[in-house]
Amino acid sequence: SVITIVNHNKAQIYTSIIMWSRLRQIPIKHPLAFGVVISTFKTSASDLLVQKVVEGKKEIDWKRNAAFATFGCFYLGGVQYAIYVPLFGRLFPNAAAFASKPIREKIKDVRGLGALCGQVFLDQFVHHPLLYFPVFYGTREMVMSKEPDLMRCLNTYKENMKEDLAALWKVWVPSTFINFAFMPMWARIPWVAGTSLLWTCILSAMRGGDVSHGEDLEAPFPTGTTFTLVKEGLDDIFACPVDEDKEMAHVCISGAGPDRVGHVARMARTIADAGGNV
Repeated sequence: SVITIVNHNKAQIYTSIIMWSRLRQIPIKHPLAFGVVISTFKTSASDLLVQKVVEGKKEIDWKRNAAFATFGCFYLGGVQYAIYVPLFGRLFPNAAAFASKPIREKIKDVRGLGALCGQVFLDQFVHHPLLYFPVFYGTREMVMSKEPDLMRCLNTYKENMKEDLAALWKVWVPSTFINFAFMPMWARIPWVAGTSLLWTCILSAMRGGDVSHGEDLEAPFPTGTTFTLVKEGLDDIFACPVDEDKEMAHVCISGAGPDRVGHVARMARTIADAGGNV
């Protein structure tokens, strides 16, 4: 019976290894389909985060969520894949080989480093400003505005372009360098989706209840507004506006979310009754 149990455990381990090996081959054999699924799930999850955590909605707007998921499916999963893999693969034939090299060999590969910089330049300074931003802002206008106006949307983007692109490059230029330098071709879209979801999670955690900026937080990339929101959130966490007096005890309270009538007044009264000062 002991031998039977051992053989059974070995069979289970062997089966698990085979299944894991097959699962690992899915993104390699079907990179487009894998990227589409990941991007669709990421965009849907990001919108759900914004709706529930930031806007505090009790009921999810599934029509809006479906619209953003569709954008993630066709543009983030399809169009971006076509740019990052087939197009960049033809423009920079050694891109895949460069990504698989160890760091020591990468540093010595002058042509590979040049191709890396070329890909980052085309993505961040051509693709995003001229195609990605307009398409996303147009999609958001159609989904979230009661009276969609694409010209107004594009004019707003034009006005905010300088700040938006500066914020975008602070996060996505380093991320894109890592992506194109180390990720295999099939993993480029999942890397973008993961970075984008992480950005949305950070914003949602910092700006929970910030209903006034719900529309801005839908962007899967940093904009001038969202970058400022993150800086303000960090200032709230690590800084205190109270001038310190070493001979007195201090407490700094910061909060986010809808205000309640009389809440601040009650807090001030409680502190004053205890001999404190606001």
